Amino acid sequence: MHRLMEDNNTLFMKQERVPDKVHIWDETLRGGEQSPGVIFNLEDKMELAELMDEAGISVIDAGFPMMSQKEREAIEALVSCGLDAEVGATVRCKKEDIDAAIDLGVENLYMFSTTSEFHLHYKQNMTEEECFNEVLKAVDHVNERGVNFDFISEDTTRSDLDFVLELLTELRDRGADRLIICDTASSITPEAMYSFTSEIIDGVGGDGWGVHCHNDFGLAVANTVSAVQAGVNYPTVTVNSLGDSSGNAALEEVVMIIEKLFDVDTGVDTTLLYELSKTMERRSGVYLSPQKPISGYNSYRHESEVHVSGVLSHTESYEPISPEEVGREREFVLGKHSGPTNVKELLDSKDVSLNDDQIEEVLERIEEEKTTHRQRRIDEFLEKKDEYNKEMLGFSEDRFWEIVSEVKGEG
Repeated sequence: MHRLMEDNNTLFMKQERVPDKVHIWDETLRGGEQSPGVIFNLEDKMELAELMDEAGISVIDAGFPMMSQKEREAIEALVSCGLDAEVGATVRCKKEDIDAAIDLGVENLYMFSTTSEFHLHYKQNMTEEECFNEVLKAVDHVNERGVNFDFISEDTTRSDLDFVLELLTELRDRGADRLIICDTASSITPEAMYSFTSEIIDGVGGDGWGVHCHNDFGLAVANTVSAVQAGVNYPTVTVNSLGDSSGNAALEEVVMIIEKLFDVDTGVDTTLLYELSKTMERRSGVYLSPQKPISGYNSYRHESEVHVSGVLSHTESYEPISPEEVGREREFVLGKHSGPTNVKELLDSKDVSLNDDQIEEVLERIEEEKTTHRQRRIDEFLEKKDEYNKEMLGFSEDRFWEIVSEVKGEG
């Protein structure tokens, strides 16, 4: 009992730091598009951004201007289309990036630089001092151009804490609207994220804190939520957890945790979460697991007798989030684990009656039909799924060499 009281007290202390209002910062159109094989054209980005805006997303990262001319055209269109959401662009701490974004009409710059010694040494070939000076030089240029800026500390969780505190404090003094902590290499656990984030927020001070987590260990949502518990009020997320490698924190999951478990307003119309998720699935070509929380095909489908009976008695028996809250509908499914309750419910809906023996026979026949040829169908689907993934989420190396040959004039 004493241990339980300690655990509850710790939880209460963590809840005390949760902001009164949390704003959702979406990274799907930039970071989500980094998923292998995902390509958003202008039409895709416009549809997705408009739906995000309708859903009440606070911040939309429109993209990275230095990627391509098409990316710049998309960013320019998004920042000028009159969305209520803040629309900005991600830039490196380089004059050419900053000027390119501002020339497109971007008024909110999401500047990033790595702060970890590991990245500085192996990726940037820089020292911490050189990084510090480069960032401040970029900030001075942004301030001269008169636009807003946030700073994203890449690989923060593997950075020297003293260096991070010194840099972020200086950036706060120089006008950074928001400071974003990143778990770029999925190198931290939720408990450690809470402590780490709390120490940074307390050490630097000020309002406007973000977090950006990757999902290599399946902890992106948990780490994001822990950072919110520590005081972060701008969690960055992606719809359907899109992103490079194993993706980022899922928007729909983070929103519902904050709304339901913390009882904190995110400004998001949660009834549009499913529509947003399905639209993203169609536009990205990355399809969801049936077990995906909130948006997965099976999320509100009940087959087992225990679950069906419980939900029919009271929905909260097995549904902590009602389907209506997220734009879904409940469904009772016939299968191996079905029992008399589901069958009787269906019979009553058509005013049909069967005795107990007949109901048992119906259940036996359902199970038989569900199991017949099951493995063959699974194997056929998986083969098609693998073919799809290879074709749509990658690019044939054989075709690559054909293109190289054609470009060289050899084909």
